[in-house]
Amino acid sequence: MTDSKLIELFRSLTTRQRSRFGEFLESPYFNKSGDCIRLYRHIQKYAPDFTHAQLSKKAVLKKLDSEKPPDEKTLAYLAGKLMQLAETFLTIEAMLSDEWRRQMTLVRQYRELNLARHYRSARADMEKYLEKLPHRNIDFYREQLFAERLLYDHSDRNQRGFNEQLQTSADALDIYYIAEKLRYACEMLNYEAVLNIHYRIAYLEDVLNWSAGEAYAQVPPIQVYRCLVLMLRSPEEPALFEKARELIAKTEQHFSDAERKQFYTLLLNYCTRRINRFGDARFLKEHLEINKLLLQNGLMLEDGHIPPWDYTNIVAAGIKTEQAEWTRQFIETYRSKLPAQYADNTYRYNLAQYHYFMKNYGDAQHSLLQVETSDVLLNVTVRSLLIKIYCETEQDELLHSYLEATRIFLHRNQLLDPQLKRQMQKFVEFTAKFGKVMPGDRERFHELLAQLPPASEMMHREWLAAQIRSKVER
Repeated sequence: MTDSKLIELFRSLTTRQRSRFGEFLESPYFNKSGDCIRLYRHIQKYAPDFTHAQLSKKAVLKKLDSEKPPDEKTLAYLAGKLMQLAETFLTIEAMLSDEWRRQMTLVRQYRELNLARHYRSARADMEKYLEKLPHRNIDFYREQLFAERLLYDHSDRNQRGFNEQLQTSADALDIYYIAEKLRYACEMLNYEAVLNIHYRIAYLEDVLNWSAGEAYAQVPPIQVYRCLVLMLRSPEEPALFEKARELIAKTEQHFSDAERKQFYTLLLNYCTRRINRFGDARFLKEHLEINKLLLQNGLMLEDGHIPPWDYTNIVAAGIKTEQAEWTRQFIETYRSKLPAQYADNTYRYNLAQYHYFMKNYGDAQHSLLQVETSDVLLNVTVRSLLIKIYCETEQDELLHSYLEATRIFLHRNQLLDPQLKRQMQKFVEFTAKFGKVMPGDRERFHELLAQLPPASEMMHREWLAAQIRSKVER
């Protein structure tokens, strides 16, 4: 039984949930089978892993003190019944924890029972609860739609005059649809930009036109998502970024932490596009400032930890914007926030990046040599930085041997992304050519500079071009 769906479900429950499920089974309203209770008590003995040999079918059949002599067919039936009860339990627990659903259900039930006083009281409570919700985000407008539709269902739908509840219900639908449609468009456009894939976004122009109307000017999610859609559609217009960032800051009290982080992530992705696609160095600072804001507001951490890639990106942005003191402080302050399995490697690599930027080449080299490089991407990244250090410090013999070792590593490695592999191979090839040019041979340096592949085909092209130019200018 240890690999059954039932046991898999029990493994995922918390200790409190398993305890409450035991209480649930004891209630005759939900369960009248003593055998189900006995089966659960036996299974529960082996929590939380549920891997004990006593959970094999044979062992369970021996241990199960059922009303009738058990066999495999009976056990399968009991396990299926227990699974159904567990699903009912989860549904009820979810309902009890969702105050809004409870309020709406109560309104509906009182209406069906024709209890007018109870209905009016429950309806008032529902409306108060809705008004007290902390945010005015899409979730709020979805709940408002459900409430308005419920009240319309309970209105006199046979009246010959104007039904105000029908109008408010239709208006609530418009708000929710437009906001949700814009949110979907944001996600699709973002994935199109990041992953180079295509989505069909039907009626987007219509929705953008509708959302510009005065009726939606004071609806925060419509206005924010509209700005973000316009920004993502037109990366060549930085003014749209400014407008989106300003609006997010102005309306952020209406959104949850998760939504605010999503907004800022979209802004960060836009900054990355401006940097990579348009070479707009101004957005390096924008990228860093947004990350500082996320750190300040506690939105960067996930389960108390900072993702290693975010840590690395922030260090890179801090270095490139020449905020050395802040960057060093960040490296040390957030070291303890890195996930344990990535902490040492991520810290050492980024410390090496910092030392390299400060031209403390010895310290940078020392940190890099302490990085454990079983991860292939980290391996390539460390190799790239070591090559730069050996080159800039004119450790020619070490440079040539390390380039050859890296060439062999790339040739043999089958795990690296093919495009990244080719880009790194070009970097190694042209750096090796650069290292072989005799000092003072300006003509050869000029030739090599002209032969460099575009940045899309070679890693660290701008760095190598700068090294070649420095030799020409000597």
